Amino acid sequence: MGVNSRGVGGGSNTTFLNVYQGNIVIEYDEQDKLLSKLDSLGLDQEGVKVRQRTKGKNEGKDVFYYVLFDVSGLLTNVTVKELPFGEFVELEITDVDEKFVISLGDVTGRIAKDFARKCGGIDLSSELVFGVWSLTAEQAENGKAKSGVRMYQDGDKLDYFISYEDLPQPEKKTRGRKVTWDYSEQEDFLYDTIVDFSNSNFKGDALNVTDTASVSAQSSANNSDDDLPF
Repeated sequence: MGVNSRGVGGGSNTTFLNVYQGNIVIEYDEQDKLLSKLDSLGLDQEGVKVRQRTKGKNEGKDVFYYVLFDVSGLLTNVTVKELPFGEFVELEITDVDEKFVISLGDVTGRIAKDFARKCGGIDLSSELVFGVWSLTAEQAENGKAKSGVRMYQDGDKLDYFISYEDLPQPEKKTRGRKVTWDYSEQEDFLYDTIVDFSNSNFKGDALNVTDTASVSAQSSANNSDDDLPF
């Protein structure tokens, strides 16, 4: 069960969020900074967890994080940022005085591509409730890990705006007995979908933001059945 809350008092008006193991998380390298952010958002500090970085120059160092069930408000920006290690998709969900910037990971990742297939159905004048879901290989019926986004507006779950049939089909390549599938055309299509959605909706005048953005915290990393893609 989540409890809706929002920031009051001091602290930054922008909260940066990532996706980790199928959950939206607030994370900091220093525990005190995370606790201060949670306090500004009115969230329970008892939910703080710790993990270790597994690669890069900071491998082995602690990262303190807090799991969120969802974020809600008006979608006010979508960007693709070019970084040294990839192109990352970021969503901005905004309240009158609060911003939540959610990194969906690399544009070729499952979550970013799932967002690309659904973003065309978003009503930018209505509050968006945004979350993510994931299934491990053990949980999935076909034995393949899955993940994606879940979005609601006016109590209705947003379905896919782009069906599988609308996507460019992967190209089969055979080398001897080895068969591989090339998804580059499909990935380019979904990349262009996100860029076109951003350019079409967020390059003009700023939106009139009136709705309240909020975050919902969950006590465990396990999502409810409503998070699943079926």
